[in-house]
Amino acid sequence: MARNNGTGGSSFSIIGDGITITGNIDSKVDLHIDGEVIGDIRCLSLVQGPSSKIQGAIIAQNASLSGAVEGSIDAGDLVISSSARIGGDVSYENVTIEQGGHVDGKFKHKSAKSPNLAKSTVKVTDKALPLELTEGDKAA
Repeated sequence: MARNNGTGGSSFSIIGDGITITGNIDSKVDLHIDGEVIGDIRCLSLVQGPSSKIQGAIIAQNASLSGAVEGSIDAGDLVISSSARIGGDVSYENVTIEQGGHVDGKFKHKSAKSPNLAKSTVKVTDKALPLELTEGDKAA
């Protein structure tokens, strides 16, 4: 079901409770999902209801998740509500997680400059002086 924004185009579409869609969704409008989707979702903005289930990857500029998701998430602004249950890796620019929201996966911040974690800042050529115990010292 699409809503008209008054200019002749759709502003968002709804997948209602009790509806199951099997297949990928590629949308140029906002989506509100209360049903079940088995497939990947790509849209401008996604709102997921608390009884909704998504099995697949999600790519959206904005996503507000309240139901179950089994798959990766790639979003600009991401809100994970207290009723959300997510199983998959999350890539985000901004994230809000309400108390009680559950994510079983890795988080990765999307940025233009990611730190080089492989580069060491410790010089292995600099050796620490060996410790020597004297007669009065006791080992723990």
